[in-house]
Amino acid sequence: MDWDEIQNEFDRAYGMSCKPSGLQKYKAGHIFDENMSVKWNRDKLEEENKKFEDEVSRLNTAKNKALLAVHELVYQKIQDDVGHNLSRTAAEKIFNYAYDDKHAYGFREVRWELERLVELVSEILAEQKKPQRNKKDGKK
Repeated sequence: MDWDEIQNEFDRAYGMSCKPSGLQKYKAGHIFDENMSVKWNRDKLEEENKKFEDEVSRLNTAKNKALLAVHELVYQKIQDDVGHNLSRTAAEKIFNYAYDDKHAYGFREVRWELERLVELVSEILAEQKKPQRNKKDGKK
């Protein structure tokens, strides 16, 4: 998956609404039917608010799962782009650094920062794998 696809997934996940469609939360004392008893209206209020809260909970769970999935895509992309058997923990650290620094400006900025960091880390790790020369005697 490339960064554009990840960007789209990130935007989709963060754009998921947690507000139920077609449901609302009612204030205490709301009357649904004046011809019904106070108890019936109270029970109806509890029932409707429970439906609302259950749907909010379901939507939040779906959004959290989508966010976890997109973060996994980001970590995997970082690992793939850096190479050098970069650990998932290291990929998370790179993402968290970029996210903490740039998320206020949107994921596009985070992405650009990630691309810069990935290039830097990749170059550093490649440099470390090169044989080092012993400065004293010029041996490897």
